[in-house]
Amino acid sequence: MVPDDGETAVDVQPVSQSLIDLAAQHGDGWRVPPLPEQPAPFGLFGVTDPADVAWLREMLSDQPVRCLQQPARLDNPAARAIPRTHIHCVGATPKGITRRPVPAIQPNGTPSQVWELPTGHDCMITMPVELSELLLKLA
Repeated sequence: MVPDDGETAVDVQPVSQSLIDLAAQHGDGWRVPPLPEQPAPFGLFGVTDPADVAWLREMLSDQPVRCLQQPARLDNPAARAIPRTHIHCVGATPKGITRRPVPAIQPNGTPSQVWELPTGHDCMITMPVELSELLLKLA
């Protein structure tokens, strides 16, 4: 998600409201349980290898619902001057997930830099070498 100042996760990705609703319907209302695994090619956040899914399942925990509701505060001039690079995971996308394009110009006035990896959300598990290579380009 690439929010603007004052936006919430729901503003950027409206399907996030379903997670807030899920938290309210099940349990105590302040946390979202880990999502279930979906059939391939979606898997668990894009992870489909059975061994990796088992490991990931052990790592997952509830997510506080407020992280989806609290507006991002991005109005600090010093922070806006920092160049940004976006790495988009462009593998299979579950229904209801839409990605708002990164603005063509960064807050610091330079062109946006967007790199893509052909995998799901958890690229650090599914494509660790390729992700590392991209991150090392920033060093």
